[in-house]
Amino acid sequence: MTGILKRQPSNSTSEDDEGIECPLSGAEALAVCKEFAAATSTDTGLAMMMLQKNEWNLEKAITAYNNSIRSRSKSTTSAKQVKLNAPAEADAKRAKTKDVTTVTVPAEDPTLKAKTRFKLLSWNIDGLDEQENTIEIRTQGVVDVIKREEPDVVFLQEVIPVAFDLIRNLLPEYDSYTGSNEGYFVVILLRRKLFQVQKSEIIAYPGTNMERNLLVVHATYKNSIEMDLMTSHHESGTEELASRERIEQLKLCFKHMLDAPAHRIVLFGGDLNVREKELQKAGSVPSGIHDLWIETGKRPECAYTWDMNRNTNVYYPSDTYRPRARFDRLYYRPSQESTIQFKPVYFELEGLEKLPSIKRFCSDHWAIQAYFDI
Repeated sequence: MTGILKRQPSNSTSEDDEGIECPLSGAEALAVCKEFAAATSTDTGLAMMMLQKNEWNLEKAITAYNNSIRSRSKSTTSAKQVKLNAPAEADAKRAKTKDVTTVTVPAEDPTLKAKTRFKLLSWNIDGLDEQENTIEIRTQGVVDVIKREEPDVVFLQEVIPVAFDLIRNLLPEYDSYTGSNEGYFVVILLRRKLFQVQKSEIIAYPGTNMERNLLVVHATYKNSIEMDLMTSHHESGTEELASRERIEQLKLCFKHMLDAPAHRIVLFGGDLNVREKELQKAGSVPSGIHDLWIETGKRPECAYTWDMNRNTNVYYPSDTYRPRARFDRLYYRPSQESTIQFKPVYFELEGLEKLPSIKRFCSDHWAIQAYFDI
């Protein structure tokens, strides 16, 4: 690819417009989450979960969280009491065995759990934004979010060389793999201490008119869990030709997910530009593959990843209607190995705050982030 291709504007319709919006703006929601996290010594992921369950009322959410902790503590105390009151014959049986020191595990600390979770973040960082002299500032904003969230894996789309150089230099703790090195392209970042990479590959889309491709990294996580990590930026545009090509690209990606060895976990996502009617034309999501937004509860405030009601980076002339869509998605195919416990538990949006120096968001897309319990 020579030079940078200009992104075609999206004229999304309201076919994906459903669900109830969060009553707060992105910045307000993030601020409340941080208040909850500070008050409870937890993290913003748990904060958003508790606030959503409590109608975004901070006081109610903190009270509910504290009540749950007290409830767990009572359960642990009751378990100790049962052991103390065990029947005499059980004591007699234990007396015949070697002395064993019993350790009572305290109620689970949410902060420790959060630290042991696997996190995957995906983001179209809008390298083709035409606003002059903002790419370095917006890319720094992207880096700041990644440093704050500390995901294990990052999928990036619409990366341009100047942004990639900044990302690579400012995030030395990650190894990087790219779908190209010129124009605009996709990138996968892996936290170096956690992954051993076997190989990476770039799979070209035969019918693309925009030089789009699928980037795949085959790796092992923590020396024990084998994974295929896949990201892509699917064909843009509203015309029928682009729509047909998007459908074929999505079908090819689903096939690669299903064809991966059964013992491997497969994670795929990115800016797929997909509309719901196109997903249906592609045959819907195949059995055995899970849409992570749906799998983790389909929370309405996370439904729209390109949302002109909330994101003001792109000018739209109408005051009566502003398009929004779920262009960015994450899919998961679990391993068939019974010994591997890798469960999706949470899904959120990131990059919701404006950068004060330029009064713009990092991108016209929100980042999406999924959490897994291992």
